[in-house]
Amino acid sequence: MNKISKILVIISLIVLTSACANSKANNTNLKLNNNQQVNAANRGSNNEAEASTESSSEIDLGLDEAKVQEIVDQFGGQTPTKTVTLSVAITELYNALGLELAGVPTTMSTLPAAYDQVQRIGSSHAPDLEQIAKLEPDAVVAPASIKDSIAKMIEPAGLPAVYLPVDSLDELKQSMAALGKVYDQEEKANEALTNFAAREAEALKLSEGKEAPTVMFLFGSVDSLMLMNEDTFAGSLAKKLGASNVLSNVLKQTETYVPMNMESVVQANPDIILLVAHGDPSAVAKKFEEDVKQNGAWEKMDAFKNNKLITLDYNLYGIASLVKAPDAYKDMASILYND
Repeated sequence: MNKISKILVIISLIVLTSACANSKANNTNLKLNNNQQVNAANRGSNNEAEASTESSSEIDLGLDEAKVQEIVDQFGGQTPTKTVTLSVAITELYNALGLELAGVPTTMSTLPAAYDQVQRIGSSHAPDLEQIAKLEPDAVVAPASIKDSIAKMIEPAGLPAVYLPVDSLDELKQSMAALGKVYDQEEKANEALTNFAAREAEALKLSEGKEAPTVMFLFGSVDSLMLMNEDTFAGSLAKKLGASNVLSNVLKQTETYVPMNMESVVQANPDIILLVAHGDPSAVAKKFEEDVKQNGAWEKMDAFKNNKLITLDYNLYGIASLVKAPDAYKDMASILYND
């Protein structure tokens, strides 16, 4: 090998060695950068998790654990594998937990889309017992408020019944927590309840620093009207927004629903009368106004003097719903405080 060839070989070796060294350095830097990014991401994820935990721990879900346990106990320590629901409110709770259902109620109200193809089994007050029996459910879940009438139909048919309280906001939350325990979906239940509690807290700010009115709730149709207290969906919204329900606080009635008589309406003299009407709400409101005028009480009552007989939107208030509650809160606050 001549001198020039030797020089070329030496130069080639130097270049190759330098390239390898640079490659190793680049690979080392790449690993360091990747590790730094992963560590940073982990730190960020941990911080977010800690913040989420802190945020959740600061929110009071307002659950009565004794009542939650009473609901759980109805299931007898078993997790149903085939469930039929008899109300829209209960069906929404199952949907929030991502649970399958074998049967859902026949209703004019909108059910969650997840159950579009699920068998309809009749209305809550008139379930199709034959159809339910064909489904062979191990739990028929009905509202506690109609237990007396439903039990007379379901239990003689040998169908296993469970009754959930779902009339007021607090009852909806307790039933949600109970179902989470029964179906091993506590994490989903807590997440849903925490999200709702945060939205509820925001809604309640709408009444801060404002003078609370007295309210009377009327519920029913042209043929029959009832007074209802704060243990109902609309009533519980108004109570949490600070309003005073005259059925409890003036008339001193403890029943959730009380037949209306005009003497009670005049005696209570509420600032606002709120109507949750079946059927044609305008016809119900007109009939009520006519009855008040015939009684001679129109000029005596503050609600009529101030044009405060208000028909509530049945889509918002007709059925107890955690899903609709945030919008119902805003609507109720605007009614109570003229916002």
